[in-house]
Amino acid sequence: MITHKIESFLDFVEIRTKLATLLPFLIALAYVFYTTGSINPLSTLIYLIAALLIDMSVTAINNHFNKREEKVEPHYGSFKSLAIIGAMLFLAGLLGLTLVYLHGITILLAGLFCVVIGIFYSFGPAPICKSPYGEVASGFTIGVVIIFIVVSINDPTFVPLGLSFYPSTLLLTMNIDLLGLGLFGLITLPAVFCVANIMLANNICDAEADRSLRYTLVHSIGVKNALRLFAGLYYCSFGAIILAVILRQIPIWCLLVLFTIFPIQKNILRFREKQSKAETFALSVKNNVIMLLAYAFTIALGGLF
Repeated sequence: MITHKIESFLDFVEIRTKLATLLPFLIALAYVFYTTGSINPLSTLIYLIAALLIDMSVTAINNHFNKREEKVEPHYGSFKSLAIIGAMLFLAGLLGLTLVYLHGITILLAGLFCVVIGIFYSFGPAPICKSPYGEVASGFTIGVVIIFIVVSINDPTFVPLGLSFYPSTLLLTMNIDLLGLGLFGLITLPAVFCVANIMLANNICDAEADRSLRYTLVHSIGVKNALRLFAGLYYCSFGAIILAVILRQIPIWCLLVLFTIFPIQKNILRFREKQSKAETFALSVKNNVIMLLAYAFTIALGGLF
């Protein structure tokens, strides 16, 4: 009985899909280790739990409303579903406020951004996942903001976006290091593109089924162009890594990631031949794991050597 309840909950939040959140998290930890040589274990653990809770909440919201829309039997009744979602968001909020207390208001704004995007990704009259901007929203939130928060809570010297709040005057000031922000963005591009490609592959596979329900990027540019974009984002990821090495933002070891082009290209060609949710969608997840694990590992190698 207990096992069944646990399995039902894990299916409700699609725990198997949370690798997309964990891999950028690992990249951020590897980068912090490379640049500072140390990691803040307490803050890192708090944020990992908070990020997973937010990710699971977003998935649960998506599952709940999709099943209602498709008139399929849901995992739970409406009250129980919303209670579970509310509890996860509440706990994530408490953990987030702990990090704000420890690390400042920048973490608050970055965390709020994740929560707002997460909720409106699947909820509301015009959810982001049903628009042409789903790939951008998921790629940026998971690929950039998660890495930004992890690096911020582990490296006090990392302040490309410095915010200061003065309670006595209710004054909020912002200092933006455009060069630092740009270089940081370059480092995150492989994660951004790989995460975006998971959603793009999903939308390509569901193009016909979704035609009457959504107007996604695939419907906007067409399946052929979407397949070109799918391949192009991986190639741009390799280009970003080469440029980041040239600019000395990541270690030269990261050039080893270029060897992953062989299995990734093989998966690109297989997906181009057939776009099926059951048979080939998983290739986008495999490419995500192959590239980002290699990226995190080679950045960590730079920290060791």
